[in-house]
Amino acid sequence: MAKQSPLKVAFGAIFFMSICFFLYNFEAIGTTSTTSRSKHIESLDTSTTSSSTSLPTSTKPKPTNVKSKKPAAASKTNKPSAPTIDPKNLDVEQIEADFPMGYKNPRTWFQPLPAPNERNLLQILTAEQRELLPSLASQAQLSQKQLSKINTFYGINREGGWQDHIESLDDDGLAPLTKWAQKYVYDHQHPASCEGKTFYILEEKTPWYGLGAAVRVIFRELELAISVGRILVLDPKNPPGGHLMSNDCGEYRGRNASLECVLEDITSCAAYATPENSVREIPPNTVPGGNKFVPPLPAVALTMYMKETGLALSGAFLRYWWHAQMYAYVFRPNPQTLARMVEMRMNKTLHTAVDTNVRDKDGKAKLHTVPFPLPPSTLSMHIRHGDKAIEGRLISTRDYIVTAERFILRNPITYRKRAFVTTEDPGAIEEIKKTTGINPVGTAYSNPNWYWSYSNIPRFDGSPFQNLRLSVNRTDAMIMHIMQLWMAVECDAFVGNRNSNWNKLIDSIRCTLMDKCRAPYLDAGYSADWLHFP
Repeated sequence: MAKQSPLKVAFGAIFFMSICFFLYNFEAIGTTSTTSRSKHIESLDTSTTSSSTSLPTSTKPKPTNVKSKKPAAASKTNKPSAPTIDPKNLDVEQIEADFPMGYKNPRTWFQPLPAPNERNLLQILTAEQRELLPSLASQAQLSQKQLSKINTFYGINREGGWQDHIESLDDDGLAPLTKWAQKYVYDHQHPASCEGKTFYILEEKTPWYGLGAAVRVIFRELELAISVGRILVLDPKNPPGGHLMSNDCGEYRGRNASLECVLEDITSCAAYATPENSVREIPPNTVPGGNKFVPPLPAVALTMYMKETGLALSGAFLRYWWHAQMYAYVFRPNPQTLARMVEMRMNKTLHTAVDTNVRDKDGKAKLHTVPFPLPPSTLSMHIRHGDKAIEGRLISTRDYIVTAERFILRNPITYRKRAFVTTEDPGAIEEIKKTTGINPVGTAYSNPNWYWSYSNIPRFDGSPFQNLRLSVNRTDAMIMHIMQLWMAVECDAFVGNRNSNWNKLIDSIRCTLMDKCRAPYLDAGYSADWLHFP
């Protein structure tokens, strides 16, 4: 073997010793880190006391010169660093919430801030500054323009009919092409002359449906009539929706009970329909263009509109948009209904507000009257329970509230914990009255606890018919429910579940008969339950 030079031997020895030293320190650092990490895991793992708090045998660190303390056994006296919560017991909203599993920020600044002391602050202000306060406070009220729109929505001080009201609304707050679409349907059903027209006579097909579903049936048939060029007429002998009204509701007009007792006449040409110029069925496969849901002209019009925005049009959006237009045309209260709705709306004994921020000496929430209109930043919350369980998943009252709170938490400057609640479930009303909030952590809400409003009407957690039977006069009860829908549209944000026809009505009316389509709509349910429903 060739003799190695002393210099190479020295370098080799130094290199070998460096490698050994590096490996030794790497192992020591890893062992210390693992031990520290094990201790940290032990302090956080409080979701169960049956799990082992030490590392598995195969991954235990090797002994070092530093003595490590053994993990302390779980005991009742040890305070956990986080609440004991099993994630399996939490629902989706809790897991996804901003404070999951009871997380608390340990920083000193994460403390609830005290409310300002108005009395003390007023003493600091100058007289000139105090003079500014009334005008600044008045900005919390609705503007005259907003108040005027809500008045005409109820028919108060309105000049003309529904078409005039729609024309007075701001285009930016309406669904696309609403003014044109409403005029298009109205002109089809109210031509300048009824002579020579053909008709589609619609009789009652679904006597078990409630109001929202009955309206949906009518506009589905109206879509077919428009597509084939016929005017829709309600059968005078067996009109749709008569089962929802009192039997005598049409007597003053010499007609049978129908939805036209409370809604505008669907056409001005009903007297011209005869057996010779009418049909009683329109097969969907006879509709031109193959789209039984949207007539050709509106379909092309919205397609071109979307092209101008640089976006493609989906079939789901086309149908939802057109259905909103149909809801708006069919669901227009007539002048007599509007007058009765105003009487009910202004009746202070018919509505109650519960302020859970203020308690009396017995600990009960303070009650208030409900103003007209509802204050700005009020949320509409329609909780659909009852017989909806037959055809879909019910959303708990709590989940509706969670949906609202998560939205307000992300928009604390604009929205408040104030809601107007509609529901057929008396249990939901009792639950909200006791609910100050769901999120246990103090946040940037403008008011700490909820301020609830609702109407004092008979309720039964069942079908629409069971609710109508609670009133002596079914027509008046129906008007009461329509009035509640109008109150919902007074609001500035909307919480609901589009799997419900009534929630679809709220969503549609706010975008067509009022210009609140840019206001947030928060669906507490599941899109898969309603997205492609015909």
